[in-house]
Amino acid sequence: MKVIKYNKFALDYHNKRKKPWRDFENYLNKLKEKTFKKTGTIIDLGCANGRHFPTFKNPHNRLIGIDNSLQLLYFAKEKLINKTFTNTEKNNIQLLLADMSHLPIRESEKINGIFSVAAIHHIKTQKSRDLLMNQIFNSLKIGAFFVLTLWCRWQKRFQIYFLKDWIKRKISGKYRNKQKENGLPEFGDIYVPWTLSKEKITINRYYHLFSLQEAKDLLSRKFSIKNIEKTGGPTEKDNIFIYAVKEKRK
Repeated sequence: MKVIKYNKFALDYHNKRKKPWRDFENYLNKLKEKTFKKTGTIIDLGCANGRHFPTFKNPHNRLIGIDNSLQLLYFAKEKLINKTFTNTEKNNIQLLLADMSHLPIRESEKINGIFSVAAIHHIKTQKSRDLLMNQIFNSLKIGAFFVLTLWCRWQKRFQIYFLKDWIKRKISGKYRNKQKENGLPEFGDIYVPWTLSKEKITINRYYHLFSLQEAKDLLSRKFSIKNIEKTGGPTEKDNIFIYAVKEKRK
């Protein structure tokens, strides 16, 4: 999805997504049992309006929020002005305008952990997602964590669409080419509408929805996956939550 669209729907997103995602917070609480620690330098990749900053920030870490929407980062900055954080915590939160395809992180500045909540499924093509995994892996210290969430492909509301799409892609080259021209080159690609409440305008946002195996494959070439599960959403299995670690190669 183009940045201009993110900026266009930023206010509506901010009004609808101000609080941390409860399903994600529940997942993090489970990880505490796995000696999961949010210390050192932490990145919120695709931070949007900073809705999860209160979840990620603590007195023992430095938080970097990265997003490609200037308007969403403006709302994230507003969050730092209110009384949610102490002055010391505010001074240890940095906001960066950047695209995920070119992370502004030097390899010499090793990171202790990266969160990416409902962001990576907006990256188009497997090649681009693999390149991003390489960037993330190289930016992390040995022993650092990578926690991310993705949308499930076969959740109830998309099952019919993807079943038809799979069949048509198998039997029709013309259909495959048409989907590619429409910006949906791979199976799993879909546009999901977002309606701006006041303007009554609908914006189509690109997603690549994952099967559980595809999500495993995305990370397992680089990371050690410590936990992966389908959870959250109306059916309690509409998202894929993953906790992975960068381990020293043998």
